[in-house]
Amino acid sequence: MIGGTLLVLALSGSLPLQDTVGPYARAESLLVEGELRAARQILERAVRGNRDDALAITLLGRVHLAWPVVGRFKAWDLFQRAAALDSANPEPRYLQAKVGEFLGGDDGERLIRDALYHVWRLDPDYRDTWEMWDQLYHGRRHLRRAVSILSRHGNDPATGLLRSRLLVEAGAYDSAEAILAEQVAAGRDDAAVWAVQAQAALERGDTVAGLERYEQALTQAATDSLGILWQQVRVIASPQEESMYAGTAAERREAFFRTFWARREPDLNTAVNERIAEHFVRLAHARSWYQLRHPQSVFHRSVLRRALFGGGMAGAVLAASRSFGFVGQPLPGHSRLEDQVQAAGLGVDLRDVPEPDSLTRYRRYRMDGRGLMYVRFGKPDRLWRTVGPTPAEVELWTYKLEDGWASITFARIDGGDMVVYPTSRAELHNSVLMLERDETSVEAELDVHGWVATFRGAVRSYQLVYVGAAPEAGTAAVWDVEWTELARVPGSSPFVFHVPAGAYHLGVDVRHDERLGRLRTDFAVTGLWRDRLTVSSVLVGVLADTGFTREEVARAMPGTRRLPSGDPLALYTEIYDLPADSGGVARYEVEYAFVPQRGGDEVRITFQRQVEATSIIRERVIFEPGEVPRGRYRIVVTVRAGVANRETDSTHVDVELR
Repeated sequence: MIGGTLLVLALSGSLPLQDTVGPYARAESLLVEGELRAARQILERAVRGNRDDALAITLLGRVHLAWPVVGRFKAWDLFQRAAALDSANPEPRYLQAKVGEFLGGDDGERLIRDALYHVWRLDPDYRDTWEMWDQLYHGRRHLRRAVSILSRHGNDPATGLLRSRLLVEAGAYDSAEAILAEQVAAGRDDAAVWAVQAQAALERGDTVAGLERYEQALTQAATDSLGILWQQVRVIASPQEESMYAGTAAERREAFFRTFWARREPDLNTAVNERIAEHFVRLAHARSWYQLRHPQSVFHRSVLRRALFGGGMAGAVLAASRSFGFVGQPLPGHSRLEDQVQAAGLGVDLRDVPEPDSLTRYRRYRMDGRGLMYVRFGKPDRLWRTVGPTPAEVELWTYKLEDGWASITFARIDGGDMVVYPTSRAELHNSVLMLERDETSVEAELDVHGWVATFRGAVRSYQLVYVGAAPEAGTAAVWDVEWTELARVPGSSPFVFHVPAGAYHLGVDVRHDERLGRLRTDFAVTGLWRDRLTVSSVLVGVLADTGFTREEVARAMPGTRRLPSGDPLALYTEIYDLPADSGGVARYEVEYAFVPQRGGDEVRITFQRQVEATSIIRERVIFEPGEVPRGRYRIVVTVRAGVANRETDSTHVDVELR
């Protein structure tokens, strides 16, 4: 046993500490306090007294590990001696991995990897060795060796899951699925097994089986104690999603992941979410082609080194990028990083994408800059790279995104990995923005136009929401603010929903001539159950019959809100809880104001109404051709009650008469 365990045993006994553990407690205490010289003297004296004392040698190795500048290789040798003397104890080998972490670089990485192999021969789940493994480069040879070592421990649930994950990473999907199938057959039924099975199937292209297994994993997300579902998607998560997941309780994980993918669903017309399968295919490609080769290099661990690299390479990278002849434009929007920098009043160096801490995002995800961009946005639409002997190895990727063209420059650090290297403020803005977002490769070629109109629902507190779209045929869905899906309606515009007042996300995906159109937006539903004068939204369509219904004018209202000026124009509004006199008669004035949006004369038309008082009064009017000139208008409908001190309410809609 090592010193830490002996200390626990000594403290639980009745003998004085020094009589139980000799010099070890004092040396350990001095080591923790940073008194390295005094601790070293005690332990060297103990080792001279007994050269086979593995505990003293291990503690002495820890002292040298903490010794400034020169102690690392001496520590390695001491841990090697301790491991030979106490071959059943993984601690000395684990500490050798710590030596490699201190050294860094390719040599340090080799030391870490070799030490971990030794640890796993004794204990495949020792301490944080798998977190250390995740900070190394994984070639197929390394993965196969790790699988071989784990195989010696049989196929218990923990070891079998570790092996299957390594095999998936190596692309040996059949072998991974065979191990997991054995575990399922043996009765294991939790999120971890299903998640890895899903990843194996999706990466090798079996979308049907993969999505079925992923659904199984989501339904049992509360049992995902290893966090595998999160590890699979965190590389594309936004900063807000990272914060949300950190505070998500186990019983809420399923809801979290369902909303995570709902935000990204590319086509509401299909029964599956294509973005899930697309993500895992991208992940496998990025892991194979853009894996970080030197994660232990000082560049990925030192802010200073990154700054020096940025300054030294700036001229050569800029010259190479200009030779490509492409200049992108800033994308609309801001990243959270930009907002934080602006709020702090700080500047951002163009030469380096800022990192949230000393370790780069490349090392955290074991992907170079191209890999991080690939998993978020897929294959670039255009790619340029330097050819032949040049001062700097540079690539330029350009993407045609939903909100414009963006270019991203990558440069290779000295003998190392390709990193994001902005060459202008526009590129810096696009880089940090794109590293917080992602988009599907399922292309939406059609422009979608739409409108939302709200009326009082049949059940109190619920509203009736009409959604118009052009093109008309497709599917619409509504999510709450947490992206929980409330309803999905296939068919033709207008789509109808019943929801309470509040804020919502809206999706409308339409198809025309086999082409897809996609609309994602936010909207608010106003409560119309107020027990006072309230006016609904306005519907506008081309109808000649004065007896039209709400449904008829909703169907006649185009998604573009563009109407021919040479046809009769029908307007429909509902008035709720209009005050009445003692005889049950409601008198009101309704004004239709056509307010031009691009200059011109305003048209106002007023009507005096007297109707039988009911909770809902349907206000309908038809304007004949020529009453309103062509142009873009905001139609404002204002209702003024003829009793009860002239109560007033209004609503509006924007249209274009062509």
